Amino acid sequence: MSETLTVAHPARVDLSFPHAQTTIMTAPALQGDGQTAQPFDQLIVSWNGQTPGAGALEVDVRVASPAGEWSQWFSFGCWSTRASRQSLDDQEDSFGWMSTDTLLLNAPSHAYEYRVTLHDQASISLLALTTSLKEQHQAFLGEAGNPAQWGRRLDVPLRSQMVHEGGEGWCSPTALSMLLSYHGIEVSVPDAAAGTFDRVYEGTGNWPFNTAYAATFGLSAFVTRLPSLRVAESFLGAEVPLALSLGWKVGELDNAPLPSSGGHLVVLVGFDEQGQPVVNDPAAASDADVQRVYDRQQFEKQWLSRSGGMAYILLPSVQTLDSVEM
Repeated sequence: MSETLTVAHPARVDLSFPHAQTTIMTAPALQGDGQTAQPFDQLIVSWNGQTPGAGALEVDVRVASPAGEWSQWFSFGCWSTRASRQSLDDQEDSFGWMSTDTLLLNAPSHAYEYRVTLHDQASISLLALTTSLKEQHQAFLGEAGNPAQWGRRLDVPLRSQMVHEGGEGWCSPTALSMLLSYHGIEVSVPDAAAGTFDRVYEGTGNWPFNTAYAATFGLSAFVTRLPSLRVAESFLGAEVPLALSLGWKVGELDNAPLPSSGGHLVVLVGFDEQGQPVVNDPAAASDADVQRVYDRQQFEKQWLSRSGGMAYILLPSVQTLDSVEM
């Protein structure tokens, strides 16, 4: 497998994998376009911005057909640090539809356009667009790991969502709270849940809303898709823990605190001496029981098959990516 990290100019970084590409702009124009070398049928946008007072920001995307026709504009919601933040329901046309935070296409595309709308005093400092092809999401399942990265665990605090009233649906903000604490930023789980709640989705699991919230504390944060645990090892080797989304049916993930889950966020903190992933799983009943070791094959399959390798990346700055040796 070939993966690259390219700095086209100081304001743009490209993370390119055979199954997905993330273009990160740290001085984004309010409108722009992109062409992808590989076809895509899924697209996720994430952003960092400030929304003081009554400020808010919106990001819309449309995609082109091979014949050059354009879809409608699809909204990734209205983001604000105020409780009015929300995604947008009922977005569909002949090209595809929005599933809260992910644009799902009926046929592959090679091109997109985006536009950013800023309200009142809002500003944007980072925009990341991740494209992927669903049929390739598991193409690198079982890729050999790197033993040089094994036997290490990052010191990420242990936090359970289950110890909080109403916390049964708070896996994402709990994972975010752990990552923020790792970076020296203390945010309680209930505060993280309040800061990421999407009032249309009626939950805290909107992926771009979570990274946007993390960025309000001065970090660079974005959503991407990784092709394998082998690549995740590279981030851990650069001391960057990851929040990953996976799901499983009964019997598909040994040692899990839940018998099954349609979608769940955990924090990957390292690998044991045999290369098995070491995970802080917020669904544990107590903080003390959060850290678990999962079977590598089971964990990787449920991650890649259910979310396409989705990961939250939180960094002191985008330049930290230079230390990730892929």
